[in-house]
Amino acid sequence: MTRLVRLVDRLTGIVGHLGAWLVVPLFCIMTWEVVARFFFDAPTFWAYEFAYMITGAHFVLGIALVLRQRQHIRIDFLYARYPRRVQAALDVVVYILFLAPVVWWMTWRLAQVAWAAFVGGEVSGDSGWNPVLWPLRTVIAFGFFLFALQILAEAWKALGTVLGREA
Repeated sequence: MTRLVRLVDRLTGIVGHLGAWLVVPLFCIMTWEVVARFFFDAPTFWAYEFAYMITGAHFVLGIALVLRQRQHIRIDFLYARYPRRVQAALDVVVYILFLAPVVWWMTWRLAQVAWAAFVGGEVSGDSGWNPVLWPLRTVIAFGFFLFALQILAEAWKALGTVLGREA
C-alpha cells in the first residue's frame, strides 16, 4: 500500500506542477487580448473562453497537490493544539467519512458530465468561437479523480501516524 501512496503522491506532484505552468499561456492570452483590444481596437473572439478554460484547469489540477502539501485553508484553532496522533485520527475520520464520499461522488458525476459533453457535442455558446467543452470537462473530472485518490493516500498516511508508523 505504501508503494501505491507514493505513486499517488508522485502523480499528484507531476500533475500539480504541470497545472501550475498553465499560468504562462494564460498570461500570454490575456496580454494578447489587452494589446489587441486597446492598441489595435481589434478584440479577439476566443481569449475569454481560453482564459476561463485554462483558469479552471489550473485550479482543478492543483487541488490534489495542495492537499498533499497540507496547504488547504482550515480553521485549526483547536486542531493545532492536539497531539499529532489525535490530529491524524481526526484526519482519518474527516477524510474517510466526509471528504472521500463527497469527492468520489463528484468525480463520478463530473465524469458523466464530461462523457455527455463528448457524446452530445456540447459547445460553450459564450462567444463566436463556440468551442466544444468536453476537453475542459474531462480535465475537471480528472482533477477531481486525482483529488479523490490523494484523499485516500492522505487517510492512509494519517492512519499510519495513528498506529505509530509515521511516514
